[in-house]
Amino acid sequence: MGYIKRELAKACALGLLGFNLWACGSQQAPETSSVKVTNGRKALAQEFPSVVMLVMLTSQGQGICTGTFVNDSQVLTAGHCVEGLDNNNLMLFYAAEINGQLTPVARAQKFQRHPAYDIKLGVSPVDVSVITFPAGTAPAQSQIASTSPSKEDVLTIIGYGNNQNFKDTTGKQGGSGAGVKRIGTNKVAAVAGGFIQFLGVPAAMNQLPEGDLVSSGSGDSGGPLFVGGKLAGVTSGGGLAETTIGLLSSSLYVDLNSSLVQPFLAQALKPSTTR
Repeated sequence: MGYIKRELAKACALGLLGFNLWACGSQQAPETSSVKVTNGRKALAQEFPSVVMLVMLTSQGQGICTGTFVNDSQVLTAGHCVEGLDNNNLMLFYAAEINGQLTPVARAQKFQRHPAYDIKLGVSPVDVSVITFPAGTAPAQSQIASTSPSKEDVLTIIGYGNNQNFKDTTGKQGGSGAGVKRIGTNKVAAVAGGFIQFLGVPAAMNQLPEGDLVSSGSGDSGGPLFVGGKLAGVTSGGGLAETTIGLLSSSLYVDLNSSLVQPFLAQALKPSTTR
């Protein structure tokens, strides 16, 4: 385990050059629709209850994303998670597992996406949106961080997607194990260009404790990155790369305190939202 961590640290020091990045459009097939926590452990019911599954219905089919309530009615998630949705007939729900079944809890009233975001951008530092539900919908709320994290800060990510990312024989990105709320930790590798970046393992590994050196990959998008218990970032995308210790996964989260995002959040979020 120590060897893996040392080699991973070396890879992180090299940055993200050479990584094949992907965006995480929510209207693709379920196994490639958003970003997932790999090597994550199953979250306990009482852990980060503000983090919820979002289910959206469009002409392209059903998609899922992860979002975080930051006040009693508003969720922060990725901008691409609302692609193809219509505020005049918004088919977007906050869902929860009730008696073993995934059940809609509340229907969204409206969404706002960063005006500079376009799905054609793919992975982007403005890939963020705010979804508004009826007042009092939130099961819990998370505070937004007031500053960007620093390199080596311990981070926590959460998502409802796959626990394993891989490339098939044709080189296509795939995954497995979606539908479970997973949580795990890692460390910030860099904060630059409006992104919070880090590297981790692309799948559960016997050599590592469950929940250690996690990463995001092709799976539930819009998932949160917490530092010190506060929401610091939202998933935009990631990628896979071959290294001296095998396949690693890169993760890029929108920095919610970047100058690119701050004006949008100030306009879109309710004044009562705390930082």
